[in-house]
Amino acid sequence: MSLNHCIKQVSEYDPDKYLALMTCDSQLKKIIFPIYALNVEISRIPYVTSDRIIAEMRLQWWLDLLSSFEGSGPVVDHPIAHALKEHLVNNKIGIRLLKEAVRARIWDINSSHHQNELDLWNYIEYTSSNLLKSCLGSGVSITSYGRGVGMAFYLLAVPKLLELGRNPLPDFSDDALYNLAKKATAEIDFARNNTLDRRTVAGFRLGWMAPIVLRKIMKKPQLVLSGELQSSEFRKKIRLLRLTFLNSY
Repeated sequence: MSLNHCIKQVSEYDPDKYLALMTCDSQLKKIIFPIYALNVEISRIPYVTSDRIIAEMRLQWWLDLLSSFEGSGPVVDHPIAHALKEHLVNNKIGIRLLKEAVRARIWDINSSHHQNELDLWNYIEYTSSNLLKSCLGSGVSITSYGRGVGMAFYLLAVPKLLELGRNPLPDFSDDALYNLAKKATAEIDFARNNTLDRRTVAGFRLGWMAPIVLRKIMKKPQLVLSGELQSSEFRKKIRLLRLTFLNSY
């Protein structure tokens, strides 16, 4: 029941990732869906309450939940906690990575802008690479892939972030947008050119549309602001089907 709850949460709030993660085998699903369900919960907090103190308290609740996995004491009674338990109990690296991902969401609460490009990339690494590493293991290739895919998803979300009153980018110029997409593409290419555990390839398919999004931005950077980066549902599903058939990402 706990795993089903996690799958339902990802399906409802992050349908593209849900489609990709459903191509994983049953063992990987038990690890990856709870972590991305956790991500759904923490990423929504800044946008479901306008009270900063309440939002920070909710993030702290998730930090406390993760801390409960560090010892032999009782785990918080929550379906996501129960689903995470098997993978995270006494998993110091996984717990640390996810705590960093939770703390990074303070930026979303504060509505502040990223001071510079390095600040933005750090945010992307904490909120994207850390999730992948907590699921699939640490390594430079996984970090790079998470950075590249995370930036693609983030640029895709820029119009919505602006609508919600956030200031998501330090520079909105065409050159800056092009350079972000180019660097993100280089991160993905680096991961693809290095050895990854073939048993976890399905987990990397969550970024299956990232290269297409980034190519569009490099061709026409202002698509980031106009909100015209999405592909049709048909095209997305055909690409995912092809990658699944080839056991690729």
